[in-house]
Amino acid sequence: MDVRRRSPHPELRSIVRSFEERRGTVSPGGLTWPLAARPHQIIDIYLGDPFRLRIDGGPLQTAPETVVVGPQAACRTQLYMSGEVHIFNILLQPAALNRLVGIDMTSLVNEGIAASDVLGKRALLLSDTVRSAVNFATRVAAAERWFGMMLDNSSAEDGIGNTSRLMLATRGRVRIDALVKQSGLSPRHFQRRFTSQVGLSPKLYSRTIRFDAALTAHRNEPIKSWTRIVHEAGYFDQAHFVRECHALVGVGPSQFVGEWENIISPDG
Repeated sequence: MDVRRRSPHPELRSIVRSFEERRGTVSPGGLTWPLAARPHQIIDIYLGDPFRLRIDGGPLQTAPETVVVGPQAACRTQLYMSGEVHIFNILLQPAALNRLVGIDMTSLVNEGIAASDVLGKRALLLSDTVRSAVNFATRVAAAERWFGMMLDNSSAEDGIGNTSRLMLATRGRVRIDALVKQSGLSPRHFQRRFTSQVGLSPKLYSRTIRFDAALTAHRNEPIKSWTRIVHEAGYFDQAHFVRECHALVGVGPSQFVGEWENIISPDG
């Protein structure tokens, strides 16, 4: 799989974390993997064959050609990929969609929704400009122009955006009570605003960041011991990580991790 990645223009970094493009061919047998609990908000534009998916064991369905994927707090969705894979991924900052279009992000938790249902007619403009571009560089430039237009018409950023980005930067290893104190808000008001803008409560968001960091570390360095991985991710011990895997995925690591290693996921 050929993977390209680029950071956004500095003026867009409060909205976009990165642009990625993945391209390759999957054998007729295809790949399948669970969509694990993770903190990411993503816009996927399928330039090749769309993914197929199964939600809560239901019927197999085809993903929309342009889809907005919210943060995942549970493992509800199984993804299937085959044929010609060509995906343009836009990895968003945690509070970006709320800032750009005012959506209550709790409506996107554990969901992948057609971009037109989230962004309205503006989704078609983004999709068309990206699809008409001839290569990765021009697709990034087209998307950046779109985000610049959206940012010009968006609300001003508040402290929740900064706070959520700090949680990502520290891989969830920052005390939430310290963040509340820094915000100047009451704990209740902070939690309500954070949950609306990010989708998950501060505590659950921190847990998904840490869990995703452990899984990503294992994927990137498969020879590294789990003891070292879970310690570096901030877990007390392996038993703590096993409990989190059951809580966030529904099964233990031995039943989940091998299947998950097929995953195509942004590196953030």
